[in-house]
Amino acid sequence: MENKELTIADLNMLKYIVELSSTRGAFKAAELKEVGEVYNKLSAFLEVVVAQAKVQDESATKHTQGE
Repeated sequence: MENKELTIADLNMLKYIVELSSTRGAFKAAELKEVGEVYNKLSAFLEVVVAQAKVQDESATKHTQGE
């Protein structure tokens, strides 16, 4: 069976695709508001995920170092 998991790397790639598509004029003017809203939500989500991962990594590092 095929892996149907959506990863953070996949979401980062989607963000990049939107950025690339917008620079190439792939969206009509009437679509820009919706595209921008979804892009902003995706960006904010990824920022939170990255921040949480950083906190978890720092916590794990402190734990393994005996702090």
